[in-house]
Amino acid sequence: MTTLQVLAVAALVINGLIATQAHAGPITHTGISPGGILDGLDCMIALPPTAADAPDRFALGDAHGFVHVYEQRDQAYHEVWVSEYFESAIAGLFVADINLDDLQEIVIYTQNGRIHFLDGAGYRSLWSNPPTDYASITAMALHNVDEDEQVELVFVADGRLHIYDGRDQFEEWRSDQDNITATEIVFGDVDGDGAEEIVLNDGFVFDARYRDLEWQSPEPFGERLGLLDVDDDTIPEIIGEFQGRFLRIFDVDLRRMKASRR
Repeated sequence: MTTLQVLAVAALVINGLIATQAHAGPITHTGISPGGILDGLDCMIALPPTAADAPDRFALGDAHGFVHVYEQRDQAYHEVWVSEYFESAIAGLFVADINLDDLQEIVIYTQNGRIHFLDGAGYRSLWSNPPTDYASITAMALHNVDEDEQVELVFVADGRLHIYDGRDQFEEWRSDQDNITATEIVFGDVDGDGAEEIVLNDGFVFDARYRDLEWQSPEPFGERLGLLDVDDDTIPEIIGEFQGRFLRIFDVDLRRMKASRR
């Protein structure tokens, strides 16, 4: 595979971020489909069906602190529910069985450090963290990092990386490093040691299981991240996107940026 082919594949892997906005009226069905365009958006998620013949739904979080739910009717989506005010801009939405009740919940985090769990069918509030826990959350991902039954909330808040138990709602761990500014988190075995790492786009790489800092890159990895084995060594490299278009490749097992030519 040539360098140009590699970069083209990498672009397909990590490209997909587009601007979102709240809509006052119905949204046309074209281009809005679960598993499609929504996969690249932090604040829009497809919601699971409530019944076999239920219409498609999606949730949208806006910059004003509200979550909206839209439901498909004919060839358009219509707003069917609006949340209470969540006190600051919605920074991200997820759908997961976060508390192991065999039901899907909506997980919300806000710019000002709040985390909320909503019932995925009726949108009832199930749990929220105390307002004094965190001043700001800049990135979050859901992932099982300790091989228990449930996924954890992995997020960057107030300069530290945090791992939070979603089922029992308590903070399992926080990093000693207090200068983390990441806005993107991905997971993968990027050094070939057989264990997953937590990769932050500001250059930090942590062991997911034992939480050790494995590498701090002297430069950030990019605004958007993807993982792809570009040199056929069975170890995925970090593909970083800069300024919305430029790509760089980082080799974590060699602790360096990968040259585009040999």
